Amino acid sequence: MSESYEKIKTHFPSARIKKLMQSDEDIGKVAQATPVVVGRALELFLCSLVEKSCHEARENGSRRITSSHIKSAVTKTEEFDFCVEIVEKYGGGGNHSSSNNGAISN
Repeated sequence: MSESYEKIKTHFPSARIKKLMQSDEDIGKVAQATPVVVGRALELFLCSLVEKSCHEARENGSRRITSSHIKSAVTKTEEFDFCVEIVEKYGGGGNHSSSNNGAISN
């Protein structure tokens, strides 16, 4: 799994993260390194979520990740417990059809 983390090429813009953080009235000044660290944490979180969802899709014979695969990954993985309410509310409507239209790359 650590190989995937090293392959991350997409980075979240620090200025946007800082702006989002400062939109909260309770947050005052933000240290320069904070948005960079938050961005990296976001990248690692998403990488882990995609890998777990990819595993769920493969277990179901699918080559495409659907919202139901993400929901399944979140509900089966303890580290994603904080996301359970979100996927219950918004995710999981899709089916686990075995489609060859979109390949999952690793």
